[in-house]
Amino acid sequence: GGASGGRGVGNAGIQLSIDEKLVVTMTRDGGLQSMEVKGDLQLLINDGALGKAILPLSMGDNPGFQFKTHPNINKQLFGAKPPVLALRDASRAFPTGSALGVLKWRLQTSDDSQVPLLINCWPTQTADDTFEINVEYELNGDFELRDVRIAIPTTNAANVAAAAGDATHDKRANVLLWTIPIIDGSNTSATVEFVASSPAGADGFFPISVAFTSPRTFCEIDVPEVRSAENDALL
Repeated sequence: GGASGGRGVGNAGIQLSIDEKLVVTMTRDGGLQSMEVKGDLQLLINDGALGKAILPLSMGDNPGFQFKTHPNINKQLFGAKPPVLALRDASRAFPTGSALGVLKWRLQTSDDSQVPLLINCWPTQTADDTFEINVEYELNGDFELRDVRIAIPTTNAANVAAAAGDATHDKRANVLLWTIPIIDGSNTSATVEFVASSPAGADGFFPISVAFTSPRTFCEIDVPEVRSAENDALL
């Protein structure tokens, strides 16, 4: 499955964007094979008068995350508490008119307790090539997932019943597409059921792919304000 999360902050003169992508591969029985999170923080200065800026950060513990700052960023200040993103040469200004990636982060884990959404598929054979399929999602933690798309490979589907969202058979893509607008604490679990034939047996209903977006990043990071490197005034 894949996911993206991000947000933007700032004013017309200074814009910040945080973007993050999550790629997860799981086994059929729900075990985690691999999980990787990659994110970055981009700074765009539109007003050259605001180029001499520093970015105080609000960060959680973020266990397991690896962080890399841009070569021109002061690593000592980033490692301080609280961490700050500032240029190594305080007399210089950030470039104007082009976004600069000032910070990147990455997490690799095999700890399935960190996966935000778990998917379980239960194919039950009822005749030679016919199966009753039950697919369940479970929200794993305090997340808000949006535009959730769960695609189950199948060339046909009948008696489709989704307990949340909508499920339709996409004949062109040969998948049953289950879409849920939002998954949060109010609908932590739901199922979709359908009947389908599969000459390949239960193997024909895998691999299941999942995609979603989220307003919150996996890495606990925020830029609550931007200040002047010259006089510490709010910008």
